[in-house]
Amino acid sequence: MNRRKFLGLGLGVAAVSGLVPSALMAENFRKSKPDLWKAKTPNEAIKDLFGTDKMEMSGVSVKAPEIAENGAVVPVTIKEVPAGAKTVAIFQDADPESATAVFTIHPRSVANGISVRIRMKKTGKVIVVADVDGKLFAGETQVKVTKGGCGGWCQHNCCWSKS
Repeated sequence: MNRRKFLGLGLGVAAVSGLVPSALMAENFRKSKPDLWKAKTPNEAIKDLFGTDKMEMSGVSVKAPEIAENGAVVPVTIKEVPAGAKTVAIFQDADPESATAVFTIHPRSVANGISVRIRMKKTGKVIVVADVDGKLFAGETQVKVTKGGCGGWCQHNCCWSKS
């Protein structure tokens, strides 16, 4: 009897998995937008990614610590973005490379709750930008970093790109 239940459950899972897309597609922004990763300021990076840096500072909320004890692992959570966001990106102004992460959002998914850890060399702003049908919405927060992104051991900036 247990074996029949197990086989029935296995066939049910196999049938449901057939409904899930077999190939998920993701855009490699490092290849498709190489200038994005060389941008020195958030506005420059936003323009490289979205084609414009004109954005409305509303509709997006971001959560990050007010004080980060270690800039090597600053937790950032995208709390809220407008419905219909197709691309959501995280930028910061504390490092030589402003772009931090870019997410392509599936139409039946939501970006609320995405959490990452970013590296910040010094105190600065974290900016989250969401593209909703060509209109940009943004939110930002200030993070005070007490110890640099190398954990304090790097005296020569050798772990940061020099360009």
